[in-house]
Amino acid sequence: MSAETPAPTALAPPSEAPPTARACVVVLGGRQFAVDVTDAREVVVLDATTPVPGAPAAVVGVMNLRGNVLPVVEARPLLGLPVRAATDRALVLADGERRAAVLIEAVLGLTTLDGVRPPSPDTPGSFTMGELSADTGGQATLLDGRAVLAALRRAWEPASGGA
Repeated sequence: MSAETPAPTALAPPSEAPPTARACVVVLGGRQFAVDVTDAREVVVLDATTPVPGAPAAVVGVMNLRGNVLPVVEARPLLGLPVRAATDRALVLADGERRAAVLIEAVLGLTTLDGVRPPSPDTPGSFTMGELSADTGGQATLLDGRAVLAALRRAWEPASGGA
């Protein structure tokens, strides 16, 4: 190699920035809510929901999702929100093997979980993790998807005990 030809340099390894946490932003009761994507599996279109006789009020019915029976549930009353007109969309929440399709009015998209602030006083209690400025526009309340799913499941699972 001549003195004029620079020696090849090793490429610097790409920076290993931690992945950005993201949330799915949906509309419930006319308000924007965000659910961490680790708790949200997908948004589904409800083609057919089968009612379940004797089911608790929160259970709208069940649906077939790729060969699996999935409960379809109404979370708005649990969050202190009014139930709106019928909807054909649901956000599938999961905690391990436990899943349910929660009715939503609309899906707005994804947002980053940067800058989550403490919940404001008018947000729904124990299910709220904070508030954020959504990339989709406006403010969104960050929900604890696992806590919402657990509360909804308690409505239809038999109580454990000595019976």
